[in-house]
Amino acid sequence: MQSASAPPPSNRSPLLTPIRRRSFAGLAGAAAAATLAGCASEDTSKDLNTLRVWGGVPPESGPQTLVDHFMEKHPDQHVTYTRFVNDDRGNLKLNTALQGGVDIDVFFTYDPANLAMRSGSGMASDVSDLVRSTPEFEPFLDTNEPKALFDGEAITALATTKEPNFLLLNESMRDEAGISLPEAWKLDEYLEAVRELAGPERYGTYKLPDLPRIELGPNYWYTEDGGSNFEHPAFLRHFDLTAQMIREGQIFPWSQVLARQIEAYQQNNFIAGDFAVWGTAPFSLRYLNDPENYPHDFLTSCAPMPTIDGAGWNSGVYGNHIQINAKSPKQEIAREFVKFWLLEGAADMAPGGKIPALDNVDPGIQLEGILGEDMESYFDVASFRHTLFDNGPKLLTDTNLTAVAEITHTYEQQRDVCWLLERTPERAITTIHADADALIERFRED
Repeated sequence: MQSASAPPPSNRSPLLTPIRRRSFAGLAGAAAAATLAGCASEDTSKDLNTLRVWGGVPPESGPQTLVDHFMEKHPDQHVTYTRFVNDDRGNLKLNTALQGGVDIDVFFTYDPANLAMRSGSGMASDVSDLVRSTPEFEPFLDTNEPKALFDGEAITALATTKEPNFLLLNESMRDEAGISLPEAWKLDEYLEAVRELAGPERYGTYKLPDLPRIELGPNYWYTEDGGSNFEHPAFLRHFDLTAQMIREGQIFPWSQVLARQIEAYQQNNFIAGDFAVWGTAPFSLRYLNDPENYPHDFLTSCAPMPTIDGAGWNSGVYGNHIQINAKSPKQEIAREFVKFWLLEGAADMAPGGKIPALDNVDPGIQLEGILGEDMESYFDVASFRHTLFDNGPKLLTDTNLTAVAEITHTYEQQRDVCWLLERTPERAITTIHADADALIERFRED
């Protein structure tokens, strides 16, 4: 999962639980019909000489360079890259375009709900033959640490990146508070640092990391038999601790987070000094080495996520899944493009903060790519090297996506009213658990 709410250990095979076809209809619904009219106005003719790729990363952050390199290798092949904003509206546009037959050959999926939807509704081609015939793709066959999306023997999505989560610290604030920069720390140490960094004019952080994820690991929303796992004490502790720290002024009031859309624009508040510790992922680093659009006068350091009672799962994932449109008539060249993106083109994506899933780019090149050529001017480089490469974050992939979109909705709804301090953590978690159990049971019956 890529968000703070994502699905944990199941007794099912580590291969993906067969995806429910009904999830697409449940998410698209009436809203898709409204958008479809707009998509239908686009040119839906199939230009067999042009490969059309849709992704959420700005073209200037790597994709356009990669596309240019692909066309240099295949001079008879034209490729266009279209960016869709990776938010609800952008994903709805892509979903309805795919459903409506718009000329899209390769596309990217960034969150588990859309991954389940697009694969489960037959939008994505089976690329298992490509994986099994490419020696470099052997890691995608690993079912103990999955990097591909399986549905039985079919493979419908390949992770292109490692997306570790980590903590960024405002070095000026850290120095002022006299806090040591940790190479590893336990939850109590991290919470104490957040409290010490909070002050009259700033908060310690805007939100805690997904603590249940760090403690429980993959598929953490589900029990071993596939039911709801929200009765696990980790979830109540997380809601309760967050509510307490909001009351004490150490974490942003959730009313401000929602009203100011801080979850969507976290970089603005970190750069403005509104909070001292920022839990994020590599893609955010591009804001911190862009003095023209995001000017600031402090260095940024990096620390790993805290461990909890000896458990040290990183809440990040293998992500940015690349998929081929099952309706594309350009399957052969689309497979060549997917192969190029994952292998020869991997280094081109470093400026967008993308660490390749296949570990096929030298860490030194990756570090310079994600931090920028003038990295010493903006970052404590040694701390990034340790956290991202020397320390080896323990990443995960969820393999149980049962009702994930619907569970995400109820989780976020109850989280919001809890952290607005309008509902007790106990009542919020009880509601999530009951709703999740009902949703899972409904999907099982189908």
